[in-house]
Amino acid sequence: MVYRNDGATGNGMLTVQWLDAAGKNQPLLARPDNYIAPRISPAGQRLAISANDIWVLDWRRDTMTRLSFDGGDIPVWSPDGGYVVFRQAGKGLFWMRSDGAGKPQLLIEGKNTQAPWSFAPDGKRLAFHELTIANSWDLWTVPVEIDATGIRAGKPEPFLQTQFNERTPEFSPDGRWLAYDSDESGIYQVYVRAFPD
Repeated sequence: MVYRNDGATGNGMLTVQWLDAAGKNQPLLARPDNYIAPRISPAGQRLAISANDIWVLDWRRDTMTRLSFDGGDIPVWSPDGGYVVFRQAGKGLFWMRSDGAGKPQLLIEGKNTQAPWSFAPDGKRLAFHELTIANSWDLWTVPVEIDATGIRAGKPEPFLQTQFNERTPEFSPDGRWLAYDSDESGIYQVYVRAFPD
């Protein structure tokens, strides 16, 4: 999947398209909008995306379900695909059922800007980055419990705090490593650290 600037409109809006191995594009969300952070569901059948709010596209049914009504971006699927975690600027991290039932629920209250990024494969931990005045972007994880009633978070724990910007923490498929980007060298590069040590 790719998303790109729609040069025809000239207003910076984006379209979302499939890109196959042969390099052929096929429209998925052809109507230009302010799309950011597209994420394919674990089962590969739906797309969570931000367009001023969080939406879930089921392309088999050609339906869009709105999950947030008060802003939101950076959607992250739970490993079972039942929930989507996202941020609301100035408020913290929220979760919502991916089928749109219910209302967004606060997961972690945040006075600093936070961005969820990935769940551990077993669904027991969520990695996110947080912006602070003292350290710029830092990496955090939080223990979580996921069941039929929703997602509950424990106490967030710092994973990496330096004077540099560390962002986009992504768990490895076995949950033993955390990849992220950092400007420690003067430019953004990808780093990998053992998790949790």
